[in-house]
Amino acid sequence: MKTPTFNKKHLTEYLFFGAMAALLYLIPLFFYLTNNRYENSYYLYIGNALFFLVIFYYNMRLLYRPYDKSRAVSMLMSGHLATICGVIISVLVATLLMVAFQPGLFTAKSSDAILNNAPANAEVIRPSGWLFMIYVNAVICNFGAGALISIMVSYAGKRNQTKDKPAHVDTHLPVNHGNEGGAGRHPHHRHA
Repeated sequence: MKTPTFNKKHLTEYLFFGAMAALLYLIPLFFYLTNNRYENSYYLYIGNALFFLVIFYYNMRLLYRPYDKSRAVSMLMSGHLATICGVIISVLVATLLMVAFQPGLFTAKSSDAILNNAPANAEVIRPSGWLFMIYVNAVICNFGAGALISIMVSYAGKRNQTKDKPAHVDTHLPVNHGNEGGAGRHPHHRHA
């Protein structure tokens, strides 16, 4: 049986829900960049929470599909692929927003011109340092939130976890039937 996880409909779905999650992350990021104050860094975490909610909604939708609801691995892959699409889109658009708000991305400026009222450990002399902080938030927090909710819903959201079917993933891995890399020993033989 071919897996529907990688068909055109599902790939479009990953892009759609990833783009929706990224869009909701980027709205607070836009306000954070316009205010240009360190105290408003919590806007980024509001964006992470909104990203989380979209991925949660997508994973809950997967529970009502015949193929995905009976295969936890398929749900895991779908949730993670939507999360990865959302992270990539949010990083790309965050870069464009940063270039729009800070045109001299790699030129040195006074630290108050970049991020007002930042403590000494968060001061940057180039806007690219601020962009790096946004990248860290977008990649680690968004991927962590999306991965966490994908794992939780894939297993805890299923009613009957004892009848989980295997996901049909074509691997075609070669089988090692010789002495390659094993120093001549069979894996089931015991040596004293």
